[in-house]
Amino acid sequence: DYIDPQNTLFQHRLYRESCIKTTDNVYVKDLRIIDNVALKDMILVDNAVGALGLTENGIPIIPFKFDKTDEEFIYLKNFLKDIHTCVDLREPLKAAFSLENPVNLNLKISSNIMIRKT
Repeated sequence: DYIDPQNTLFQHRLYRESCIKTTDNVYVKDLRIIDNVALKDMILVDNAVGALGLTENGIPIIPFKFDKTDEEFIYLKNFLKDIHTCVDLREPLKAAFSLENPVNLNLKISSNIMIRKT
């Protein structure tokens, strides 16, 4: 709501109801459910690393504190500006966050999924 109040930047936002619950009771976002956008064009931002599941598309973020000293959105904005022209968004995400397999989940198989408009 804070990043895109007019819904002009992101096509989809998925919440817990769209998650897959693992046998370990972790709610995972599976980007493969989005069939009209290539994985190379998706970014998933979440404060729950477990929700990033097995994706290479994730950006972990600390929870928003509703505090004027919280600069996490500024860091996120700057990072997104730096990578927005990449052909495959997963490459800079892998380099920055190393999330190819962030958690070892026992999948049977989201909060917010951000998909760049092309």
